[in-house]
Amino acid sequence: MKRLLVVLVLAAAAMSALPASASTFVAMGQEELVAASQAVVVGEVLQVRAFWNDDATAIVSEAQVRVDETLVGEAPSIVTVRTFGGTVGRLRIEALGFPTFHTGERLVLFLEDLEGPARVVGYQQCEYRITVRHSDGTEIAVPAVDHGAHLVHLDGRAAARPRALPLATLKDQIRQAADRSPADLRDVR
Repeated sequence: MKRLLVVLVLAAAAMSALPASASTFVAMGQEELVAASQAVVVGEVLQVRAFWNDDATAIVSEAQVRVDETLVGEAPSIVTVRTFGGTVGRLRIEALGFPTFHTGERLVLFLEDLEGPARVVGYQQCEYRITVRHSDGTEIAVPAVDHGAHLVHLDGRAAARPRALPLATLKDQIRQAADRSPADLRDVR
C-alpha cells in the first residue's frame, strides 16, 4: 500500500510538471515514423479550408497539398490532408500538437490513409516546414512540433524535441530509414 501511494504521488508530481495547455504524444524514431507512413512527401499547400465534422462536434481543416517530390512510397500529385482544428466563422478550435497548414507554405509530410483524406503520421512529429536560410540560400526543414505538444517515451520520460536541419539532410535520413525498415513493417498500419 505504501508503494502504491509513492507511485501515485510521483505520477501526480510528473503530471503537474506538464503544461496545462499541452497534448502529450509518444515520441517515435525516424524508422518507426517511416514504417508507419504510406508516403513521405515534399510539397506546397495550395489551399486550406476549415469546416465542422459530420457530427458538428469538432472543426477540422483540410489542406490541398501539391506533391513536388515523393521520398518514400507513392503519392498522387495532389493530396488532401485532414487534421483537427481550424476556424469557422468567429469560432476557432486549436488542437494542440496536431498539424496546421497555411496556404503557400512548403512542407515535408509523413502521410497515411492516402485513399481518403490523408492524415499526418505522428501528429506534428511528421510535419516539417521548409524555410530558406538567408545567409546562403540553404533550405532548412523546421519541425512543426510546438510548445503545445509534449513528447514522451513509452516509459514516461520526456523526449527531446526534433531539431531543424538542412532539407537535404532530412531527405537523406528519411531515405536511409526507409532502406533500414523491413518492408513488412511498412505494411502494418
